[in-house]
Amino acid sequence: MSKKSTMPFWLVRFKNFMLLLLKNKLAAVGLFLMALFIIMAVAAPLLTPYSPFQPVTGKYYPPTWITLIKGPVGYSQNTHFSALTVNASGLATIANVQTHSADLTFQNSPTGTVWIVETLNYPYQGSPISFSGLATINVASINSPFTVTAFVDRIGVSRFPVWLPTQVNTTGQFGPNPRIDSSTGPFNQQLGIAPEFSSAGYVFAAEKAAYKYVLQISVPSGFTGQIQVKDLEMNLTGNTWGILGTDWQGEDVYTQVVYGARLSLLVGLVATSLGIGIGLLIGLMAGYLGKIVDEVLMRTADMLLVIPFLPLLIVLVATIGASLLYVMILIGIFSWMGFARIVRSQVLSLRERPFIEAAKASGAGTGYITVRHIFPNIVSLTYVNLALTVPAAIVTEAALSFLGLSDSTVVTWGSMLGTANEQGATVSNIAWWWILPPGLSIALISLAFILIGYALDELFNPRLRRRR
Repeated sequence: MSKKSTMPFWLVRFKNFMLLLLKNKLAAVGLFLMALFIIMAVAAPLLTPYSPFQPVTGKYYPPTWITLIKGPVGYSQNTHFSALTVNASGLATIANVQTHSADLTFQNSPTGTVWIVETLNYPYQGSPISFSGLATINVASINSPFTVTAFVDRIGVSRFPVWLPTQVNTTGQFGPNPRIDSSTGPFNQQLGIAPEFSSAGYVFAAEKAAYKYVLQISVPSGFTGQIQVKDLEMNLTGNTWGILGTDWQGEDVYTQVVYGARLSLLVGLVATSLGIGIGLLIGLMAGYLGKIVDEVLMRTADMLLVIPFLPLLIVLVATIGASLLYVMILIGIFSWMGFARIVRSQVLSLRERPFIEAAKASGAGTGYITVRHIFPNIVSLTYVNLALTVPAAIVTEAALSFLGLSDSTVVTWGSMLGTANEQGATVSNIAWWWILPPGLSIALISLAFILIGYALDELFNPRLRRRR
């Protein structure tokens, strides 16, 4: 007969507790929201390839799904030409063909032209903001000069030269001059456009069309040589970006929200745990020891309660520094008073119970009674207040960050809102996609903890269970 596997007792209790908790609809919703943010925080490097402070494209670009609201006209996304193909029939031997490179070997070739082509079916109804490209060749050996040129062909419409015909008569590395960049004046002048304008809309019209990016190598009769097309590519920058667009420095808002979840949760949990720990200790001491200890501790709590919390934090953070560690410690130190008074009131009631008197009569000391008899009867208060206090810590950190009192080396949801406020990006102005995500994230994570707190209160409080 096989031996029955046993599960540790604490694991059984935790399993039963979670099953009971999940029966509560409030808890189920709260746990689902919290799980989303925890996954976001833990898996941030997997969810986005960028860093929060890395510019990815232009400034104030809306998210790509803006076309679902305003329609596709006038909007475009980042795109690029396909991998190259080489047409060198009867002229050269082709080797080492990669996405954007290939090796060409000519051996006593007849007069002709090698075509290296990349294609693009442009799918958008808005012109790109800019485009840039490379067309680099390495000449290892030649026996006579040859000509190289490159152009963008809007098929059936017109050609736009990006590398004017150039005769190469020596070995070395060669590329277009001026470089292929629609944001530079010399390149625009080459296309016949005034320097102050971008050639992106001139070359790539605001409509769906087929394009070719062509590099031509024209060789004379009897040509022998080795030429490497080292890098042939062209990238187009659209005027929309990603899931949540970009901010005033072209940084990815989605990346900032994802990494902001990590630090905002860290601040909320660490600061709240510190405050709950201090409040629990002081409440136990004041309630059980009583007399002068109770008087001193409670009058201290009363004094701190009447001091305006946020102005005090502003002064202290401005004085000692805006480090994230300091912010967490200060929020925790100044958030224990309310919980301490709740614990004290429960301990005052518990210490008069018969089982406490029995423990005293049997010789149990103060520490033993507090740990083994009183604390287990108020642990439910700790869970409930821990869940209900986390949102306050997150919002407090967000308020400090919004006022500019945050660590500039990290990104939190509050610092995102503060930077947006400094740059004047309001919902009615320009970058609503920069403001709504961190604001909604703060609201949703706060809602998650509040729902879990209410569910725990209902679970631990028989009166609330019966009432519902």
